[in-house]
Amino acid sequence: MEDIIYWSLIHKIWGIRGNKILLTLMSKMSGREFWNISPNVLQKDFLGISQEMAELFYSEKSRINIENEVSKLTKLKVKIISILDPHYPQSLKNIYSPPPIIYLRGKLPDTSLRIAIVGSRKASPYGKKIALQFARELSINGVQIISGLARGIDTCGHKGALEGKGGTIAVLGSGIDVVYPRENLELYEQIINAGHSGVISEFPMGTNPQKFYFPLRNRIISGLADGILVIEAGEKSGSLITAEFALEQGKDVFAVPGPVDSSFYKGSHGLIKDGAKLVDSIDDILEEYGQLTLFREKPLKNNRLDTLEKKIFFTLSWEPKSLEDIIMETKLSPQEVLTALSLLEIKGYIKEVAGRKYISLNWGD
Repeated sequence: MEDIIYWSLIHKIWGIRGNKILLTLMSKMSGREFWNISPNVLQKDFLGISQEMAELFYSEKSRINIENEVSKLTKLKVKIISILDPHYPQSLKNIYSPPPIIYLRGKLPDTSLRIAIVGSRKASPYGKKIALQFARELSINGVQIISGLARGIDTCGHKGALEGKGGTIAVLGSGIDVVYPRENLELYEQIINAGHSGVISEFPMGTNPQKFYFPLRNRIISGLADGILVIEAGEKSGSLITAEFALEQGKDVFAVPGPVDSSFYKGSHGLIKDGAKLVDSIDDILEEYGQLTLFREKPLKNNRLDTLEKKIFFTLSWEPKSLEDIIMETKLSPQEVLTALSLLEIKGYIKEVAGRKYISLNWGD
C-alpha cells in the first residue's frame, strides 16, 4: 500500500487542525511508521501532540477499515498528493500554512499562466456574462482559470474556461467527494472529465462544508493563481478575502469596474482605488505577463449563426427580454422565434432566465 494512504487516514482523523503536526511528521517518518506507533512511544517522543489528539488518534484508528477507505479512493479515482511529492504545486508551498496533503480528481496540468476568477454568488446577468466571456477568452489563449465552484461568478468562470484549451481548477471548501452547492454536480463532473481540468481540496474525504472553511479555501485559490480577477464584489464580499490573500502572497489583483451606484461593485471599486488594475478586456491581464500578441487566438464569432438566428441574437443584451418583446422587435412568427431561441441556447449564445426571458451570453464581433 502506498505510504500516502496512511497519511490520508491520519489526516482524516485529525482534520485540518492537524496540518502543522502533519507537516512536521511527514518530514521525519513514513505514514506507515506513524500509523503503527505505540501509545508509549507517541507520548514519549512526540511532545507536540496533545493528549487529546493522541487519544483521538487511537480511538478513531480502531474504527477505520483501511480496505474500505482505499476502495473509496479507487472508485472515485482520487489522487492524494503530499507536500513532499514532486507533483505538488510549487506555488502552494510558498503560502501561509500550506496544506500537507491535497486531494485531486481529474488533472492538475502545468500551465504558464493561471488566473483566478472570483466574485459574487448573487451575480447580476451582466456580471455572469463578463465572467463567462473573460474565462472563455483567457482559456482559449491557454490560461488556466482557478475558482471555487460557488454559485454566480465562480460557476460562470468554470463554464467559460471549459470551452478553451487552458481548462479550469475548482477548489472546494469541502471534501473532494462532497459537492457544494449540489446544483453544481453536473459542472463538477464536467470539470473532472474534461481531460485538462480538475477539482482539488485540502479537506479529508467526507468533510461537509462549513462557513469557516471557505476563507481557508480562498487562500488555496489565490495560492495556485498568478493573478486574481475580481468581478462584482460587494463591500463585504468573500472575494475581497481572496484578494487580500493574493496581495499577501505577492500576486497581481485585477478588478472589473461597474456602475458607480451599484452595490455589486463597491468592493471592486475599493480594490481599484487601492491599486488593483482596472480591467475591461483580457488584454489588460495578458500584457502584465508578457503574453499579449497581435495574433492571439480569438473565440468563435457569430458566423456560426444563420440569418434568422443572427436577427434574434442582435436584439438581445445582458438585460432580460421577454419572448413577446423579441417577437415584436423581429417581426417573426412565434414558432420561428422559439426555434431560433432554442438553437441559440444550445450553441451557448443566450440563456433563458426567470420569467421566460432571455439574455445574451456572447460578446459579438
